[in-house]
Amino acid sequence: MPATVDRALTVLLAAGAITALVAVLAVGASVAAAKPHAPGTHKRTLDRQFEHKVSKKNKRWAKRVARCESGGDPNAIGGGGTYRGAFQFMRSTWRTSPRSPGGDPVDYSYKTQAFVAVRLKMRSGGSPWPSCG
Repeated sequence: MPATVDRALTVLLAAGAITALVAVLAVGASVAAAKPHAPGTHKRTLDRQFEHKVSKKNKRWAKRVARCESGGDPNAIGGGGTYRGAFQFMRSTWRTSPRSPGGDPVDYSYKTQAFVAVRLKMRSGGSPWPSCG
């Protein structure tokens, strides 16, 4: 009987180790899932949000402001490099705008820039674009 108990304890300990290993792997997977998205993922997400979450009225507003600011060119750079993208964001404004992915606006599509611009307009009105907003 002691040998049977010893074997049972060994099996339980092994099962416990497997359970612990599974738990560690599960935690590791959740940590890996919490890491930032792969490059480009965030860009596509904001493009989709512009397509599906922005009203037609705000899309028209964005098109008008972008045309006025940069001719609608998402790669435009003005003011000796101070103003960037279709909406001629200053880098500091881009970084602090609602839903901004950070970085440089010219690294993002028109739709991403427009989504951030619309969110900024919702927070601050047209004041970031004194001539065009």
